[in-house]
Amino acid sequence: MFILIVGGGKVGSHLTRALLQQDHEVVVVEKAERKAKAMEQLLERDVTVVGDGCDPEVLAQAGVARADVVVADTGDDEDNLVVVLIAKKQANKPRCIARVNNPRNKMIFESLDAEDPVTVISSTEIILNILNEHVQAMSS
Repeated sequence: MFILIVGGGKVGSHLTRALLQQDHEVVVVEKAERKAKAMEQLLERDVTVVGDGCDPEVLAQAGVARADVVVADTGDDEDNLVVVLIAKKQANKPRCIARVNNPRNKMIFESLDAEDPVTVISSTEIILNILNEHVQAMSS
């Protein structure tokens, strides 16, 4: 499977390593050249495209037109939204997964495509749900 990840921070780096170990083909788009080089040294593989993931030409260079899955994993919800919108316009219709930093933005991503919804991951909501479960279990 070919997976395109936009955002080469900590989550993107760990995700890339795990996917490569599972024998997936992975390309990471990273805006900061320093981060991209550090990731390639860490992984001992040429997996990055340096550029702005909100630029359709950069995504095209990275292979969005043949991606099975596109992961929008930047620290900026607006950038992640742009990445998903570009990916959704591709003829190959990749599955889209987006990290949402502000839970209030989750509904925007979820409303983009009723037929092929974006999988939205909000770490804030995940942690809050686990905390609430823990508190309820302690009070029972």
